[in-house]
Amino acid sequence: MTSKRWTKESIAEDIRQLAEKGVDLSYSNVVIHHLPLMRAAMRYYGSWREAVKAAGVDYDKVRKYRSWNRQRIIERIRELYEQGEDLSWRNVSTNLDPQLAAAATKPKHFGSWRKAIEAAGIDYQEVRRYHQWDEETIIKRVRELYEQGVPLNAKNVEEVDIPLITAARRRFESWDKALQAAGLDYKQIVLRRPFKRRARSSGEQEESSDNGDNA
Repeated sequence: MTSKRWTKESIAEDIRQLAEKGVDLSYSNVVIHHLPLMRAAMRYYGSWREAVKAAGVDYDKVRKYRSWNRQRIIERIRELYEQGEDLSWRNVSTNLDPQLAAAATKPKHFGSWRKAIEAAGIDYQEVRRYHQWDEETIIKRVRELYEQGVPLNAKNVEEVDIPLITAARRRFESWDKALQAAGLDYKQIVLRRPFKRRARSSGEQEESSDNGDNA
């Protein structure tokens, strides 16, 4: 079975149809029950919020974080992290989501922003080092990963640095264009063989997988 070919229009239409059926469109529920739609929305719109708004649905009615508990705090932090947002305490508490910051630091929840971040499975040092993603910062980070030998096909980067690839798609329209801006040949990266096996004898040639990575 072939996978669905997504466009901005088809994503928005799917969201509208789910809304008309009364489906829970909160981030956490869509991740669980409609993951392909969520991934497509993140890819084409940069965030679930923007995709929902593009579909003409009131995002404030979609969000389910008004009644906070530890799990909902974690879900909201993960949502913002996957959108590539600045999760530094100053930004969250004064600009991004003050209600989240206040809830997370209550003694009955986590007691501190650091503990909330760590409970969400995020490296707090990464959050502290965060700065706004601009084109120069994205290019620098891409080159750092390249020099470290990290596979830069989109699927792998989504695993190792989701904020980077999310920001890159916002700034450059696509991951391929971000790679080009960094001076890299995206075609070679997409087609790079995922692994090589060491030859068992001197007469054998190195074998490699026949399947290329998809960006």
